[in-house]
Amino acid sequence: MGRFISAAVLRDMAKLNKTVVLEEDSVLTPSAKDLAKELGITICKGREEIVGHNVVGQSAGQKQTPAVNSAEAGNQSEDLKKAVQKILGEVLKPACENPKATHVKGETVVVQPFLEAPPGQKVGLVDVIDSRVGNLASGFMTFDHSQLPWFLNYDEVDYVIEGEFVLEVAGQVFRAKAGDVVYIPKGSQVVFSSPTFCKVFYCTYPANWADFCD
Repeated sequence: MGRFISAAVLRDMAKLNKTVVLEEDSVLTPSAKDLAKELGITICKGREEIVGHNVVGQSAGQKQTPAVNSAEAGNQSEDLKKAVQKILGEVLKPACENPKATHVKGETVVVQPFLEAPPGQKVGLVDVIDSRVGNLASGFMTFDHSQLPWFLNYDEVDYVIEGEFVLEVAGQVFRAKAGDVVYIPKGSQVVFSSPTFCKVFYCTYPANWADFCD
């Protein structure tokens, strides 16, 4: 699977130049594409422009209009490649440099309102293990007759503790009950919900999942 370029990563890359050259295996998230259009960022893979106003890499015999001056692009490509590698290195490094065994007592856990939920939606969330102690995060979510559209730029496993948990992803609808386990792969656009009330235990990788949210 190619490396995902999130909106946060793209924003950092665009600080160097409004024309961003990606490695061939890179994959833009939907939010990154929207950001590129919003900020007028031109994104290329080699000679092919994948986001921008110009058309590059057309079929033989058709006139090509390069996104930038070819000499300028040639001079910048090596610097941009190094910048991309540096940023990806930061993104892909372990979330926790010194993981340690940790015991969290259930009686101390308090689920807080999730501030990123849409107005009027009763969604709660709390991390009990985070990047301060491990590379894998875990915690609890609650949904009270509510739903939460979300983009996951990380892997997640959910275990239903109580109630009915509904997950819509990639054209599929999963209706999970207490005792069921659901896996959601990185790069998924989902809708979490419950028609009643449910409580879910989740695990995410990497632990600093919030750093990859836009």
